[in-house]
This record gives sequence, structure tokens and C-alpha cells, in this order.
Amino acid sequence: MAACTLCRGGGVAEAPAAVFVRGPAAEAPAPSRPGVQPRPPVRRRAGHGASEHQRLLDETPEGLIAEILAALEGEAERMEAEQPGAVSPVREMLQEIGVGRSPFEFQAAAWGFAAGFAANVALAKYAQMQTGAPMSQFAVPLIVGGLVAGAACAAIGWGLAKLRER
Repeated sequence: MAACTLCRGGGVAEAPAAVFVRGPAAEAPAPSRPGVQPRPPVRRRAGHGASEHQRLLDETPEGLIAEILAALEGEAERMEAEQPGAVSPVREMLQEIGVGRSPFEFQAAAWGFAAGFAANVALAKYAQMQTGAPMSQFAVPLIVGGLVAGAACAAIGWGLAKLRER
């Protein structure tokens, strides 16, 4: 990077932008502190992790590996067996309603949320302008009201998307 003529010549300029401060050099020794020894940098060889992993696998008894695999397979079977019977009431309701069956539902809900939040922001700004109060007094009601209005309008948008499908 080139320095300006004043900096190269060692001159001093009036403007702060002309002050050149050299950063730390790459070869600069670490600052010395009493009692602290510098640590050498960690250098890893290529393939070091793979060889360590292979060595660990070679040292592990075959019986232990077979026992771990059997336990994992048993856990997977247990989870598959529990899944159909362990449907929560909320999941049942969502399956009955049919949430998320079409891509348009998500888009309509997102646009509904955006419209509701924007309408709340406009209403809060209007109320702030009419009262003459600082906007800082309207920040929390703006966010909470925006989330509530956005959620309500998202539900309306989702419902309209469901009606449009039928």
C-alpha cells in the first residue's frame, strides 16, 4: 500500500488522515512478560487426524464395537416403534387441518405477517405523531403489537390460502 508523500518523507500533516502508523510486523517478537514462556505454534501434518482415528479403531476391541452397534440399532428400532403411537395432540390437530401441504400457504402466511407488522408500525407512528411523544416510548408497544398483528394477519393469510386451494 502506498503512503502519501508527507508520510514517506517523515513530514507531519495537519489532517489526521495523513498520519501513518506502521502496524506490527510479522517477524516481530511477542511482547515479553515475566514468567511467561512463548509456546511454539501448533503444526499439524496432513492426514494426522485420519491416522489417529485408524489407530484408535485398531486398538478398540471388536466385542466393544459390536456391542455399541447393537445398542445403536436397538435404539433406532425403539424410536421407530414409538413414533407412530406417540403423536401429540398438537401434531394431530395440524395433520387434520393440513398445515404445510402446499407451498402457497407459507408464502401467504409470510405476506400476511409482513402486512400486519407494517400496519402496526404505521398505526404506532401515527399515534406517536398525534401525541408528540418521543418514539422511544412507542418502541416496546410497536414490537409487541407488530408481532401480535403479524401473527393474526399470518393466520388470515394462511386461511385464505387454504380457501383458495379448495
